[in-house]
Amino acid sequence: MPAKNKLSFEKMRSIFFFSLIILLSIVMLYLLRPFFYPVFWAAVIAIMFYPFYKWLGKYIKTNGLNITIIMVSIVFILLIPLTFISTMVVNQSVGIYQSFSSTDLQNALNTAHGWLGNTFVAPFIEQAQREWPSYISKATQITSNFIFASIKSVTQNSVQFIFMLFIMFYSLYYFLKDGKKILGRLVHFSPLGDTYERMLFDRFTSTTRATLKSTIIIGGIQGTLSGILFWIAGVQGALIWGVVMVVIAIIPVVGPAIILIPAGIVMLVIGNFWQAMVLLIGALVISFMDNFLRPPLVGKDTQMHPLVVLFTTLGGIILFGVSGFVIGPIIAAFYISIMSIYEHYYHTELQNN
Repeated sequence: MPAKNKLSFEKMRSIFFFSLIILLSIVMLYLLRPFFYPVFWAAVIAIMFYPFYKWLGKYIKTNGLNITIIMVSIVFILLIPLTFISTMVVNQSVGIYQSFSSTDLQNALNTAHGWLGNTFVAPFIEQAQREWPSYISKATQITSNFIFASIKSVTQNSVQFIFMLFIMFYSLYYFLKDGKKILGRLVHFSPLGDTYERMLFDRFTSTTRATLKSTIIIGGIQGTLSGILFWIAGVQGALIWGVVMVVIAIIPVVGPAIILIPAGIVMLVIGNFWQAMVLLIGALVISFMDNFLRPPLVGKDTQMHPLVVLFTTLGGIILFGVSGFVIGPIIAAFYISIMSIYEHYYHTELQNN
């Protein structure tokens, strides 16, 4: 009886101890929840720049100086260009809005009616011509409200943005400085064992690197080149379209061709032949560029199936917003890494099943 009571007490103590760990872990995650996105992006940037950090360490032995160089490089490579592009996009948007007169659009409708007057779309064009003043009034009101709300939002959230930016760089500093120690500590608490912990880490980092390189870097290059093509072709608001196509290029399968090809066809219809050729040929070249850029960038890293990347990217954007295009594929990479361990551990049973 005493032995039984002793065993029962040890079991109760284990249940209490692990319940306390789970409860405190949930509380800690709740406390850190407001800083999830800056810490997450600090981790992503650390993963992307860590090879450069290791390379720099071969020549500069002072760890603090290495990290300072990395942080300054990130400011010049990411932060300043993004700030400049955002300012230019806002200015260009206002310029397009101011030049967007009702007379120009009415003339465009009259031209379209002259071309398509004998087709099935003629009634729709005539209706648009009759109701155009009300369309302009509503569009002006909606655009004005949107611009006002955007300026108000930026003004109110500027302090919060600066604070979150500080949190990101502060976290990034320690991810670069103590990343190995933090990772080693997390691995130490894992009950999987050294073999499977190493397998999980290698597979997860390899898949994550391949996904980030193939989506962010390749997508950014394709979208940027597409915006340059719009600028060469003389399309108004080329910078805005460039930003849109960078976002579209990041989403797997879709690509900038979904905008470049229709734009080229429109140019061809209105008689701008060389501009149409620039856009159409450029769309073809940019579409095939993925086949040349992916192998040297991804290298030996493990790639996920494009279908998995597509669905996890779209699902991540729906659930987590803008950051979801990275969060979704990273969750998928972790899931695939866990399943690879399962397959390795139960290899014999699965073969005999």
